[in-house]
Amino acid sequence: MNRNVIIAIIAVIVIGGGYYQLKVKPAQQAAAVAAQQATDDAAAAAKKAADDAAAAAKAATDAAAAAGTAAATTATTAMADVTAMLDPATFDAAKVTAMVDASALDDATKTTIKAAITAAGTDATKVAAVIAQIKTALKM
Repeated sequence: MNRNVIIAIIAVIVIGGGYYQLKVKPAQQAAAVAAQQATDDAAAAAKKAADDAAAAAKAATDAAAAAGTAAATTATTAMADVTAMLDPATFDAAKVTAMVDASALDDATKTTIKAAITAAGTDATKVAAVIAQIKTALKM
């Protein structure tokens, strides 16, 4: 009987080993391959997302730089126009009044300056005083 028990134990071990080699081990290997593939896919997706984010950031930076350049050019042009308008030799009451209306000055200051522009007319001495008043109000 001992012999039969030993043979049965050996048979169970051999059958169990065969089952492990044929069923369990391939499943583990397939799971390992699938896990590696998932890791590779996730890394590729993360790299693509990072590249896309970098491209978007560069585009935004370029757009901001272009907008800044355009704003600076516009501001320079506007400042040159204001300076030309406030030259006594080229003083145009209508243009200066429109500029004052478009400014960020409070309404009371705008009214005072527009009255001074109207009163100055084309009198060179009064025009110079009005220009000085406008420059002071606009902090130029």
